[in-house]
Amino acid sequence: MNNLNFFDFNKKIIFLLMMAFYGVANAQTCTPYTGQAMVSGTTYCLNGNLTVGSNISIPNGATLIIQSGQLQSVSIQVNGVLEIGDGASVKSTGTVTVGAFNSQKDSKIKLGTKSFLSLVGSVVQEDPTFFGAFPGSTSAIEMGTNSVVEICGTFTQQSTTYPSVKYIGIPTGRAYCIAKADVSGGGGVISNDSQIVAIAMGNVIGLGMGNASFCGPNATSATCPSLWPNGLSDDRNSCGNAPTIIDNIDSFCTKPGATGTPDGFTKFGITIQQKNNAWPENVPNGFVAMEAKDKGFVITRVQHVSQTPQPGDAITDPKEGMLLYDLQDKCVKLYNGTEWKCVERSCND
Repeated sequence: MNNLNFFDFNKKIIFLLMMAFYGVANAQTCTPYTGQAMVSGTTYCLNGNLTVGSNISIPNGATLIIQSGQLQSVSIQVNGVLEIGDGASVKSTGTVTVGAFNSQKDSKIKLGTKSFLSLVGSVVQEDPTFFGAFPGSTSAIEMGTNSVVEICGTFTQQSTTYPSVKYIGIPTGRAYCIAKADVSGGGGVISNDSQIVAIAMGNVIGLGMGNASFCGPNATSATCPSLWPNGLSDDRNSCGNAPTIIDNIDSFCTKPGATGTPDGFTKFGITIQQKNNAWPENVPNGFVAMEAKDKGFVITRVQHVSQTPQPGDAITDPKEGMLLYDLQDKCVKLYNGTEWKCVERSCND
């Protein structure tokens, strides 16, 4: 009897192991994508570069993953999932449509770290909920850390009940959603995530910004310098900036630190802590030293100063080396003698 029980137990273990192996093997199945028609229930993968000279349709239940390289196409209809992996990209000369109106089915474009979607045409996000009558499904764009969506045509978002763009990267990162032509919506918001930098270089009608870091309408590098990515042209007709923006992310100007023997020490200090006998005289090359464990240093705050000083600016006669906090542009600015510039992770020349 014991032998029979042991044999029966072993059969169950073997069966479970076989099922687990089948599940793993099945989950890893990925059909190479070569431009063929896609069918629901299948995952397709692209590694390398591919140009498809016709429209691409991703049906509901199908997934196309660009694991590496670049996919170039005309128009793309995304009723399933288009996933652009880390460092990969998609370029389109036509329109990209996400979802189908009143389909009550989910659809999305998902971008990984430093990936981009750049298109000459427009982006249309259809509303599968029929203006909220059948809630529960979405057509969305999910953006990873330092990813870029560059729309050179119009951007239309129909939903009234959910944001069109979602951030899925690290909390301290950013992602750039750039619309160079007009933006319109059905009354919803573009994003509830502050890590989404939404730049609208045209008009904006019927679409709120939610909690997105917004620059627009009619945005230029001068109107929001702290949000403007390096590599983005002010020319609305200049398309294809996404690769340059990606290349410039995390590319910081650096200079070597000062070396040698200090030629002076700090003589004046302000502290709310118990004073060390050697402080502030042990701080080299300073004029004033301040310290606290639970207090902040607040510099002058003004409503706004233009990059090039203009009549009506909060500071009428700026001096070289002047520092302040610009409430409108939300950054600390330094006047270099000719321009106000946001202090950023750079050489700030």
